[in-house]
Amino acid sequence: MSYSGDLHTLHFNVTNTCNLACSFCYIDAVKAKTIEIPIDRVRSLAEEARELGCKRVIVSGGELFARKDWFSICLAFDKFGIEVSLVTNGTLIGEKEAKLLAKLENLSILISIDGSASTHDQIRGKIGAYEKSVEGIELCKRYGLPTQVNATIIKKNFEDVVHLAELSLKYDILVRFSLLNPYNGRGPNLAPDALDVAEILQLRAFCSELRTKGSRVFINLPPLLLPAEDVIPIRSPACGWTESYCGITHDGNVTICGVAGADKSLHQGNVMEQPLGNIWKNSPLFNQLRSYDTSDLKGVCARCKLSEICGGACRLSAYKSSQDFKASYGMCQTFYDMGLIPEEALKPEDGRRVGEPIPAE
Repeated sequence: MSYSGDLHTLHFNVTNTCNLACSFCYIDAVKAKTIEIPIDRVRSLAEEARELGCKRVIVSGGELFARKDWFSICLAFDKFGIEVSLVTNGTLIGEKEAKLLAKLENLSILISIDGSASTHDQIRGKIGAYEKSVEGIELCKRYGLPTQVNATIIKKNFEDVVHLAELSLKYDILVRFSLLNPYNGRGPNLAPDALDVAEILQLRAFCSELRTKGSRVFINLPPLLLPAEDVIPIRSPACGWTESYCGITHDGNVTICGVAGADKSLHQGNVMEQPLGNIWKNSPLFNQLRSYDTSDLKGVCARCKLSEICGGACRLSAYKSSQDFKASYGMCQTFYDMGLIPEEALKPEDGRRVGEPIPAE
């Protein structure tokens, strides 16, 4: 079986080296030098991605600015009209870096900040990290670079959401709150520090109230768990069906998404050994996942009215928690089991679409 659909988004972790030591790093990055795909192969990889229809590359790490040739990597994709989205801790963005970034045609930047200075520095494992990240934001704003902030919220920085909302207002910048992924990298070590349902509800209410006042603060939840007016307008919360998205690790392994690299069982081939197109089109796992659709979802996801829009949220999380790619998304299932999802948000239990008559006996 050979897949003929387009690759829309490529998540490329260009290095596993990082200058910080974040407590919940999803790939368990290190400070030492790591294996990296040479720049000549990156250039040909960008061309291969474009031939597959790629419109966006997420360039991440480790810390992408830890690579001396980071700008050449960005240029390789920019040359083909591919949007370059950088995910960075922001501490290595100086005047020189900002000037170079301003030369890219289609760019967006996501800088990670997790609270006030003391909290952020503790989570990121380095004193002064907060100050350098904020300086990175200020430089990006000065050069007119589209920038937003991502914060991973756990119990340790739960109270810091107020500070982050103030940061959003100060710099007129979108801040997105994400929850801990307890399945990848260092995430399992922090699983006890993940927000409980009551805290998630409190955070959701906080964001919703601020949004009514014009705030640019969002919480990253599946649409079933959000008020309609708070749903972030993106293509789909799900990326795990490999219909338009895949990831590449720092050493060239192609996998289902950008945060799945630590699980070698999900590696489907290496771009240092074969073209990206061969893996994208012919991977047995990728084509298995493409054979599924939302009607195959289980649990509360099978009844969700928004399943065709949502796609079942993070399929990697579903798989890592149950070894089943079709399992329900854990957080939605927990909310349902606790009676926190109203029946009007769900399809009838017998599988009928809402409004369909009950079949005659």
